[in-house]
Amino acid sequence: MLLLPVMGQTVPPDLAEAIGNGNANGMSLFFHQSLEMTILEKDYETSKSHATRIMEDFFKTHKPTGFEVSFEGTKEQSKYAIGTLTTEGGNFRVNLFFLKREDKRLIYYLSIEKESSHEFIPVP
Repeated sequence: MLLLPVMGQTVPPDLAEAIGNGNANGMSLFFHQSLEMTILEKDYETSKSHATRIMEDFFKTHKPTGFEVSFEGTKEQSKYAIGTLTTEGGNFRVNLFFLKREDKRLIYYLSIEKESSHEFIPVP
């Protein structure tokens, strides 16, 4: 059976579009006031405004061509999603963790890592 995303999906369409278009300001609408980030193995505990600048810098170096969510789930009281960000220079795995605040899903943790070609190849 094929399961398709339905209303109430974890990643709001506007957020997915912002990531795929490299729109850091659009992403920031979904950032919690303080969040943790791991961008290419560099860790941050940062404010919403600084996180926006970090994403602007990332998108300048890695021009996005699209974003697709591959998995969504729930862990305890938070929701999370995993997706692939395609860029002119290669693909990245994006992990998003959300908290619900005032009927809005906000990102409290975001990671972006270079997608490895050997991740999906079974080891003999």
